[in-house]
Amino acid sequence: MKKGIVVFILAALMPFLPSCGARRLNEPEDVYLVSALGFDRVEGSLRLCAEVPLTRENEADKMEVRCFQGIGETPEQALRDLRAGLSKELIFGHCALVVLGDELMPQDRIEAIDFAAHKIKIPLSVPVISAPDALELLAGGSLSAPAAGYDIPEILRRQSKQYVLDLRCRLYEVLAAADGVQILPHFLPTDSEQAASDLFDGLRRYDRFSLVGETKRQELIPREGEGDGT
Repeated sequence: MKKGIVVFILAALMPFLPSCGARRLNEPEDVYLVSALGFDRVEGSLRLCAEVPLTRENEADKMEVRCFQGIGETPEQALRDLRAGLSKELIFGHCALVVLGDELMPQDRIEAIDFAAHKIKIPLSVPVISAPDALELLAGGSLSAPAAGYDIPEILRRQSKQYVLDLRCRLYEVLAAADGVQILPHFLPTDSEQAASDLFDGLRRYDRFSLVGETKRQELIPREGEGDGT
């Protein structure tokens, strides 16, 4: 009887025990860790792009960033198209940013936010921003880090200390305001003239995801004792 119990316990633990010479599933070299997602409307279709930081073997301090993209009528179709060309699995748990392109229709924005939160389940605390072109913004990198997905949240923190910002742009806040007003930071790609000093361009105001107004960075109110610097 005791022998049978021991065999049962060992059998139950087998899936959790590493095997000799075999790698565990989802090790870093087996997957792509997505740092940012971008959504655009291009020639009548929805484009989804995934920013992925890559490090070379034995060169962890050297990072390059690739942006994979897929096209479809819906976010789900675009993701299937994106995955079709990849040899590794996409992991979204490290995603730090969602970018909505300016050409998206209101319904596109709603579907993109719902897809990010409920279908691929990225962290609900990530910021949501807008940009002229999400792919261009992410592919251009950032001024101080290769991966815009990791740098732009830090830029937002700095701007919040410098300006009086009415920001409710985290994913869970945007979801909660889906039937009301959304205020999203607007960023420019690094190759634009204005972005030579900073990617942050100001704020855009949406009503049910339809653009109704914008405030440029130079129009924002500095916090007491702060100037217009970067």
